[in-house]
Amino acid sequence: MSKLRVGVIGLGILGSQHTSYLHEHEATQVVAVADIRPDVAQRVAGQVGAQGYGDYQEMLRQHALDLVVVATPDPLHREPVMAALAAGVPNILEEKPFASTWEDALDMYEAVERRGARLFVHFANRATPLDIATRYVIQQGLLGRAVYGEARLDDNISVPTQMWGERTREWAGGSSTAHFLLSHVVDLLRWYFAPAEVKEVYAISQREVLWYTPDVYDAYLTFDSGLKVRVKAEWIRHMDELVEFYLSFSGSEGTLIYNKRGGFGTEPGWRANVSGRLSAEQLIQHQEALLARGANVAAKLHRPTPTAGSLAAGGGQLARALEYRGLGYGEPMALVNHCLAAIEQGTLEPEGWKGNGPLPTHVDGLRQTQITMAIIRSAESGRVVALDSM
Repeated sequence: MSKLRVGVIGLGILGSQHTSYLHEHEATQVVAVADIRPDVAQRVAGQVGAQGYGDYQEMLRQHALDLVVVATPDPLHREPVMAALAAGVPNILEEKPFASTWEDALDMYEAVERRGARLFVHFANRATPLDIATRYVIQQGLLGRAVYGEARLDDNISVPTQMWGERTREWAGGSSTAHFLLSHVVDLLRWYFAPAEVKEVYAISQREVLWYTPDVYDAYLTFDSGLKVRVKAEWIRHMDELVEFYLSFSGSEGTLIYNKRGGFGTEPGWRANVSGRLSAEQLIQHQEALLARGANVAAKLHRPTPTAGSLAAGGGQLARALEYRGLGYGEPMALVNHCLAAIEQGTLEPEGWKGNGPLPTHVDGLRQTQITMAIIRSAESGRVVALDSM
């Protein structure tokens, strides 16, 4: 099979990473890159032997491309996506979030459907081993019926004040923690708990530190399965880390704790205290199934004794757990590799991804945007927002 001819639009932090990765990949050839900064476009183009453009429209006119990567800032996804579709590009890989307005999301969704193109949204967390393990544990019912969860994804205050140099305030002001951070969380929750879907949202926000963008969004998502999850994201934290990311889910028979990016005094790691109905043999079988998916977790039989000082809550019964200690991020562009395989094989569940559900497309992007916008609308109105009312 001949290599896919690739063009990249937007050469910031992520666009440059996409360019380098696709330049090295055996299935792709980066032939053109575009950025509103012509000097950056020429520099990056020179590094990968491509042509550089200050205008992506000109790039699309000059090249017949098999794949276009859109890595522009959050509120600037619609125009390059629509232009690539109009140029007849059959495959698009777009950085998250899908869109920062419902109107943009709907326009792109309908254009992809109309053109019969493929659009993948780069929700990169889906391809990390411990997120795959999280989905597996939930989908296999190892926690029993999922009833409650929480997810906190916070950024250092340097992100909305310094991360993109002199353009930082403009770019952060066109986005928010709902778009920039909770898009990750919303997609993960939909993927973990599929086919359950969010049916209503209640949220709050505030602007006490950053006047040009909300400081924080804090929301409760209610799923049609009865599951409720609190999701919170702020980017005003004066903390030692750039990112802190914590998830926890409780079911009728177990609890999963995922300290994805630990903060001060915490240890990153992942642990699923699973149903006591599992035999030791079944626990090992699940461990082996996770290993086959790239998640090398330990299987544990232990006797926890919950205590706090002189207080004790019983314990002593044999418990079952799956566990991983440390960071479990994996390859940053792993999902891109699966998307390339999907293009080659003509399926949303290519070899190497089977068992993990379909790869994220414009359908997931539309739903992610709908939920994100519901969070924003609820925070602005102070009311519960039903998803079917949007």
